[in-house]
Formats: sequence, structure tokens, C-alpha cells
Amino acid sequence: MGLIVNPIAGLGGPAGLKGTDSPDVVEKALKMGIEPASWLKAAEAVRQLSDLSLHWISARWDMGEKSLLEAGIFPDELVPVPAEPGPTTREDTIRAARLMLERGVDLLMFAGGDGTARDVMEAIGESVPVVGIPAGVKMFSGVFGFSPRDAGLLAREYLLGRASLVRADVVDADESSYRAGRVSIAYCGAMLVPRAEGLLQPTKQIVSSSVEAIRGAARYIVEELIDRDDIVVLGPGSTVSEVARALGVSKTPLGVDVLLPSGGILRDVSAPQLRNILKSFPNPVKVILSPLGGSGILIGRGNQQITPALERCGREGLLVVASPEKIRGLRELRMDLDEPLRRRFAGYVRVITGYREEQVMRLK
Repeated sequence: MGLIVNPIAGLGGPAGLKGTDSPDVVEKALKMGIEPASWLKAAEAVRQLSDLSLHWISARWDMGEKSLLEAGIFPDELVPVPAEPGPTTREDTIRAARLMLERGVDLLMFAGGDGTARDVMEAIGESVPVVGIPAGVKMFSGVFGFSPRDAGLLAREYLLGRASLVRADVVDADESSYRAGRVSIAYCGAMLVPRAEGLLQPTKQIVSSSVEAIRGAARYIVEELIDRDDIVVLGPGSTVSEVARALGVSKTPLGVDVLLPSGGILRDVSAPQLRNILKSFPNPVKVILSPLGGSGILIGRGNQQITPALERCGREGLLVVASPEKIRGLRELRMDLDEPLRRRFAGYVRVITGYREEQVMRLK
């Protein structure tokens, strides 16, 4: 078993910076007080394998060794990457993956986002199966588990001979376009991944939605589900943008905005900013989100900065909106949250699909 962790993956999510591909974004996120969490997500994944007799090969320090030790697993081998403690680069990821390939790993787990997946693919191609541990901001590729725990369970199923291998697309969104509110996704290639029911997320799909249905859903939310004294937290995406229009405001296409009872709007907020805003107002909080097309992931992909609002609103304050086309074929909606908060929202939720039209779906 090989393990590689991108130590800075995901820092740009709570910071509202749409990714962490550039050093300046990492610096901004750290100055905001955002703590690196990818190593903890990796530990959660490998913890699902702690009872199996495995030979672990890991990158050093924050790139894997730290996560294994956190999970109570002592690495059997360490590849000499990075060369010294401190900031790492994509070249470190590529080199670590190539060294593990040379040492004959049977399965490589990596923690990061689409950029990390692209780097691992550059190093190993389809030579060795991989399991992606979701720890980045944007994870549109089909190589990730729905959550870190699911990634660990997916690897477990494969190691126990209960999962077959499939070719999964690796894609990446251009961060400059993403920050400008446009999703420009490029196909990068494919890797081999295990597939087991309910554990592997599909590649993001662009779903054509009925404009009439979404406008009706937006009107229904504004007329009957939001009160004048509510603080309304608007998640990313074109579906939620339609709700914002019904509220009489324009929103950041791929950011999180906050509509105050006074009518003022705060745009593209980070998690620390959102937490401070909510401390200043005792008002009820409504959070409006729409799931990711194809995978049905509602929380944890591109909207990590919304966590403070979820802590405040509870399940009764969560409004989910999606066109019938967007949820067609989905058995459930998904969350990638820390376990205590995930448990608060797990269960059944109403999905608003049109004017006074709803569908009950399981949120897992």
C-alpha cells in the first residue's frame, strides 16, 4: 500500500479562494487562520484499513507519514520525499508516486483534489490502481471516494477481493476561470480505480436543467420558505443564483454570499468571515444549496466555507433546490463533513424541484 498526502490540499475551500494551486492562495489561507486538514482526512481513510496486514510505503512527514501515525499505523517504508520538512510542490507528489511505482505498490492512496489526481496520473498513468481521498476544494474527477471514510472502505473492498477495477476520468477545472465564476473543465486522462456500490463518486456531469422548474422553485422559496428576518446564506452554482435573482440580488456564481435582513449582501465570504457575520446577528439562518450534477454531493465540494452556517441553522434551516433533471437517477444525496456535523444532517430532506413541488431524498 502506498500513501501520498498533499499537505496544502483544501486550504482554499474554507478561505473561499476556490483552490490551492498557487502559493499566494496558500499564504492567504494560512493568514486567515485556516488549518491544514488533508493529513487528518488521510488518517480517517487509512484508519479503515488498520486491522489488515499490509505493507505501507509512505512519503515522509506531512506527505503521508504523519497521517499513518495518526491512524495508529507505523509505515514499513518511507520514500525520500520531500527532501526536507517544509512546503511541498507538485513535483514532490510526482516523484513520490514514481518511487512507489518502482517499489511495486499494489494500490496507491492519495489525499488531495483534482490537481493532485492529475499529478499522480502524470507519474503512474494506469500502471497501478489508485483511490483518491477527497481533501481538496474541487474534486470533479471520478477517482475519489464520496468521503475520506468511503475512500478507505473502497480500498478495503478492493484488498479483500470484493471490488473490480474500472477506468475513471481525471479532470481539472482551471482555477482562474473558477475564481471568475466559470467552470472550465479539462479532461486530463484516466486512472484505474476500484468500484464498489455507494463508495466511488462519479465524474462531475453538466446537467441541463429546466429553467421553468428552477424559476418556480426559486419563487416558492422566496414566497413561502424564507422570512424577512432570516439571514440567507446562498451557496454556489447557477441553481442557487436563480434563487438570488428571485430575492432581487445577484450573487457570486461559484462563491458563498450572505443576504442580511436589511437587504444588504456580503459576497464571496470565507468561513472565518461567515462565522464573524453570524456572531453579529441572532437572527434565524437559512442555507440554500444545490447538489453537484452527477454525483449528488450536496456539501463538501466547492462549498467548504459554508460550515459555520450549517452549525447554526440545523437541518430545519437547510433548503435544498434542484431541477428534476439534476436529481433524476440519484438514490441519495451526499455530504463530506466531519462526523459530528454529518450526523446532525443525516436523514431525509426535502428537495425543492419546482413551485410547491418537492421530493424527499435521503441525505447521507
